[in-house]
Amino acid sequence: MVLDMDLFREEKGGNPEVIRNSQRQRYSDAAIVDKVIELDQAWRKERFLLDVFNRQKNVLSKAIGEKMKKKEAQGTDDNVDDSIVSKLDSLKVEDLTTLTVAQIKRLRVLLDEKINETKASMEKLENDRQQSLVQIGNIVHHSVPVSDDEANNRVERTYGDITSRKKYSHVDLVVMIDGFDGDRGTSVAGGRGYFLKGPLVFLEQAIIQLALQKLLEKGFTPLYTPFFMRKEVMQEVAQLSQFDEELYKVGL
Repeated sequence: MVLDMDLFREEKGGNPEVIRNSQRQRYSDAAIVDKVIELDQAWRKERFLLDVFNRQKNVLSKAIGEKMKKKEAQGTDDNVDDSIVSKLDSLKVEDLTTLTVAQIKRLRVLLDEKINETKASMEKLENDRQQSLVQIGNIVHHSVPVSDDEANNRVERTYGDITSRKKYSHVDLVVMIDGFDGDRGTSVAGGRGYFLKGPLVFLEQAIIQLALQKLLEKGFTPLYTPFFMRKEVMQEVAQLSQFDEELYKVGL
């Protein structure tokens, strides 16, 4: 779980220095905190611009509505002076009184382009911020020993029998119960091949039966489908001539 962004924002009551110290205590890069702050500030500026552009879109729509209500000519020339375009983020209705409907619609197209550019910029900044944010660990509690060696971890409490005993791997256990044959499995199937045998065969079948029973209890219907084999493959393991009329087969 990543840290809340408000922890990086001083104006929201956050304290970035606490996060930097936490990173240092983890022996991790503290500069990543400043990178997150920088990306967040850039994202918030774009967010502010997007809000401004959306408000301006309402201003343009209102101006068009008033002109249509007055039945003013829409005009055919949609060229707009650069001095107007440069104020796209701060235009007021009164600034648009001398423009035709066609010109205002042109401004709205330009504004839509700005909105799309801003959204794309916000998305990139947010992704970059998130990628940096996930590199920052949770804030280290004051009681945690500061060390880059796990051997220095402190034991908080113990419970039950903590006597050290020899631990057996899965391989140790299956050998101890004579439950698999790795040599013959490898000779037949190649590297890492193995045969289950004895108690492990029964264990596997028991697990299968348990799984089927649980699925049946949940309303599933067990199915056992037929096995299909191409004739040329089966010929390699059996003489088909005597069974040709007896076997079920699918013609291709």
